[in-house]
Amino acid sequence: MKQLLEEAKKMIRINSVTTTGNEELANYVASLLESRGLKTQLQPVMHSLENVSKRQFNVIGIMGDPLVDKKTRKGLLLNTHLDTVSPGLPENWTSTGGDPFNATVRDGKIFGLGSADVKLDFLCKLKAIEKFRERKLKMPIYLVGTCGEEIGMFGAKYLIKSMALNPKYVVVGEPSELKVVYAHKCMKIFKVSIGYQMVARDARGFNRRIDLYSYGKSAHGSYPHMGTNAIHQTTDFLKQASDHGFEMRFTKFDGGDTINKVPDRAMAEFYLTSHQFEDFKRYFREVVKEQNKETAFKVELGGLGEQGVRFLPDAVFTCMNDLIDHFRKMAESFEQTTDPSYNPAFSTVNLGQIKQAVSGIDMYFDLRLLPDQPLEEMEQKLIKDVQEIASRYPSLNVSVARQRTNPGLNMTLDHSLVKLCKEAMSAANIPVQVDKKATSTEAAQYFQAGYEAVVFGPGVSHGNSHSPNEYNIVEHLEKAVAFYENLIEGICI
Repeated sequence: MKQLLEEAKKMIRINSVTTTGNEELANYVASLLESRGLKTQLQPVMHSLENVSKRQFNVIGIMGDPLVDKKTRKGLLLNTHLDTVSPGLPENWTSTGGDPFNATVRDGKIFGLGSADVKLDFLCKLKAIEKFRERKLKMPIYLVGTCGEEIGMFGAKYLIKSMALNPKYVVVGEPSELKVVYAHKCMKIFKVSIGYQMVARDARGFNRRIDLYSYGKSAHGSYPHMGTNAIHQTTDFLKQASDHGFEMRFTKFDGGDTINKVPDRAMAEFYLTSHQFEDFKRYFREVVKEQNKETAFKVELGGLGEQGVRFLPDAVFTCMNDLIDHFRKMAESFEQTTDPSYNPAFSTVNLGQIKQAVSGIDMYFDLRLLPDQPLEEMEQKLIKDVQEIASRYPSLNVSVARQRTNPGLNMTLDHSLVKLCKEAMSAANIPVQVDKKATSTEAAQYFQAGYEAVVFGPGVSHGNSHSPNEYNIVEHLEKAVAFYENLIEGICI
């Protein structure tokens, strides 16, 4: 376990946030596989995503027969994604000294970005495979580290399409508290856009600039109630200020860094007239104090002088609020339909990101939907509702588009892989427990392609993944190794 923890610290230290690429970590992981005697290859993964590094790799390690028969499924694929979400605000990482890449072991836990989601699971699998280095295998073992899981699972999709491997069973690593996850929710990402023409005005009337910053708490997009949404904080505050009589001319909105996280930062830039400037400063101090949000907001004050400025059309902020309110009401309506086997027991909505371009604002909504949700009907209603909101703003170009869908996982307790996993848990002295997850995983990609696939991993997901001070439990790591050893024994020996 000492060696595993040392390697864990090195893995966490290497930045593999999806947008920056995973080449350095892929090379490090490949060296670990080779040192354990696995036949190793790096699979370059192509994608067309904007503002995402092209240096993306799947790492494939094979123990046993390396020949892949595309007509016959054989072997056990142990899959773990190597990328992470961005860490968010460094100051929230109090358990790692403000550095999310500084792995810190304390009180039986290891803290750091990717510790639970899900780098250390890869090391557990690798340690388990070591045991079989000199054993004769009846079926090969595949250990794969994938890229791009956090922004569309493009690594797993590429691997499946390439047919580089054709396993019989697939176990995907995600923090599951050492339970076998056989079903999870579907994920749909919608982009709602507000197009406009910037309005040039004489700024002598509105000549006091305000930069309003909001700070929340990040959480996994599957558990929006576990975080504090900084975008919602910002728009709520501004709407309250508008209702209080302040006339604001907006120039910029920004918030969030990853769609599948509750955003922990957001900002709005706007202008006030001189006669309202002092009133606003006083109003800001009173409101944040009254609401006990002194640390949740910050303002930077500036002036414009006699220069001109290009403002957003006045209708943009109102339209933006109408759209956000609609998704909030959708989230409330989802709570009327429950399935207690999931946590949370209902479908959820998370406003994960807002981005501004030259002539438009894009908002990204992350929906996690129960399996029985009528997906097509829900999507058609959403499009119709957004069109109705758009009709109120003829000067704006409002649209909604589904950006991507990650399918749900719908394995059953009767599938042979679930039974084999239960046997492995029992043999490893782990309580035999099965579960369903709110999160979306690569297991659904394999399941959709016709493979039996489940999710398993050390660590806690709920309130931990995609959050500051993310951690894994050292005891969980040890038990996960034992589980993987017994699963390999039951399938490959």
